Order: sequence, then structure tokens, then C-alpha cells
Amino acid sequence: MRRGALACALAVLLVGSAAAQTAAKPAPNPESTRVLLDLLNQIDGLTRQVRDLRGEVEQVGNRQENLADRIQKGDKRAGDLYNDTDARLQRIETLEKDGGEERRKAAQTLADLDGRLKRLEADLDARLKRIDAELADAKARRAEPVANAGPTAEQFAALEARLRRIEAGPAAAAAPTPAPPPATPAPVPASPAPVAATPAAPVAVPSPPAAAAPPVNSLPPARLDSAPDPNSVSRAYDQALAKQRAGDAVGAAQGFQTFLRAYPKHELAPNAQYWLGEAFFRMGDYAGAIQAEQRMLKEHPDHLKAPDALLILANAQAANGDVPVARRTLEDLIAKFPGTESADKARQRLAKLR
Repeated sequence: MRRGALACALAVLLVGSAAAQTAAKPAPNPESTRVLLDLLNQIDGLTRQVRDLRGEVEQVGNRQENLADRIQKGDKRAGDLYNDTDARLQRIETLEKDGGEERRKAAQTLADLDGRLKRLEADLDARLKRIDAELADAKARRAEPVANAGPTAEQFAALEARLRRIEAGPAAAAAPTPAPPPATPAPVPASPAPVAATPAAPVAVPSPPAAAAPPVNSLPPARLDSAPDPNSVSRAYDQALAKQRAGDAVGAAQGFQTFLRAYPKHELAPNAQYWLGEAFFRMGDYAGAIQAEQRMLKEHPDHLKAPDALLILANAQAANGDVPVARRTLEDLIAKFPGTESADKARQRLAKLR
């Protein structure tokens, strides 16, 4: 549309020039014509560049959507693997009551499953890191052509001002024209840093503003469905977990609270309760973290996330100034789950809490 307007303006100018030459027959002004032709050539070139760059942006956007779909499928696969392993562990714990040879076999199977689970978790973490790196590269490549996508609105306005000066006559065309401002590069978005499952030591986190931190039980109760849609449940959990991994502790806390109110009996409820406590801990709301993890341990004392919940609970208690209670929590963690990674971290924390 802008190109058509410029072409019309050029046609009017050429007709006016021809009429003036016919009436007064002054000396031809090739400079004005050359300037107009140069401007049209520049506008054509910029239009082609914008068209090409828009095509590249669409390609990068498609690649980003594919990467996001791969991440979602990886998260779903990890959740299925977790649920399957948890079911197997429950069956093994039932077999342990028989004793004798069956107990030894169950113990060996448990050790094998634990090793496989650790290897699978390490492999999943490595894949997620690679996907995050590819996603960050795609975002950077997408931002780069946007930063050089051609003339800005100010540059087009400067070109139109120059055309109006030329149309007004030789005197106005000779007046100085301000140079168009350079395009401001768009900032490249930073890659979201992956969030660790459990912190090794309490970090001095500044308390957020009162309006930003969602207090416990501050959200309105969600509607309880008699038969919730599995896709809706998974989407709600994945959205909250994505905010947790992106470092948005406030958004993650709100998402997990909403999930727990909507699906309190779902199989992912223990995980959501644990992540809620960690989100509060990262926000500096140590009282909220203590309350969330205590509730998780009370309702699901034998869950696979129980050791991690005990570690978060001890860190929150220590950060809240109750060091003796934190020491007892760490000792309980070591006694109940001696062979876990959280127990190793608890021993390190005990050595520092003197």
C-alpha cells in the first residue's frame, strides 16, 4: 500500500513536471528525478528484504513449536516412567513381607530398578538440557532477523518527509533532511536456566514484596470434576512445573496450589505438593515451605519424593532460625532413607549445622 502511494506521488510529480515544462519550458531538473528513482529502488529493496526475513521468522517459529512439542512429549514420558516405577516399587514392598528368598530377590530387583531409574533420570536431564540449548538457539536466531528486519516507522516517516520536500519544489528539496534513526536491535531472550530438584544448602533469598508472594490458601477454590480430563490435568501440572524450571517461583506456587485444589486425589498430587514447598522456599517464604512439605510427608510418607521433601523441610527450618529442629529432620532423613542421594546431602548439611 505504501509502495502504491509512493508510485502515485511519483506519477503526479512527473505529470506536474511535464505540464510545467510544456507551459514555461524551464531547464530540466534531472537531480529531482534521480533522487526519486533512487528512493523507489531503495524502497523496493527494503520490501524484498522484509519479505525474505518474514519467511525466515516463520521457519524459526515452526522449529520452535516442534521443539516445544518434543519437550512436552519428554515430560509426559518421564511422568509415565515415574508412575510405572512407583507401581513396581509398591509391588516389591508387598513382596518383602514374605521374607526368605523372595525378600532377597525383591531387594535385588529394587536395586536394579533404582539404578535404572537413576540412569534414566540422568539421560532425561541430559536430553532436556540439549533441548533447552536448541530452544535458546532457535530464540536467538529468531530474534536476530527481527532486529534487522528493515526500516522502522521513523525511517519511513523520514522518507515521506523527503518526498514532500521534493514535491514542494527545488528550494524545499535543497533543505537539509534529518537522517533516519537506526533500527534498535531487539534483545535476545536468555535461555531459561534449569531448576535443580533439591537445593544442597539454604540460600539467602530476599523476601519478595507482599503483593507478589501468594500466601497459603489464598487462591479461590477450583471446580472439582468428577471425571477430570487427563489432558487438562497433565497440562495444568506441566504449566506449573515449567514455571518452576524457568525460575518463576511465584507463578509455580500459584499453579501448584490451583492443581492441588482441583485434583487433590490425583497421582501427581504428591509431586505437586513437594514442588509447592520448593517454590515457597525459593521465594523466601520458609514458613510456607515448612507447611507444604510437612503436609506432603504426612499424607504420603513413603512416596519417592519423601527424601527430597525432608531435605527441603530441613533447609527451610534452618533458614527460619530453628537449627535444632532442622538437625533432627536431617537425622530422620538419614535414618529412614539411608541409601538415597538426599541422605548424602543431609550428611553434608549436618556437618555444616554446628
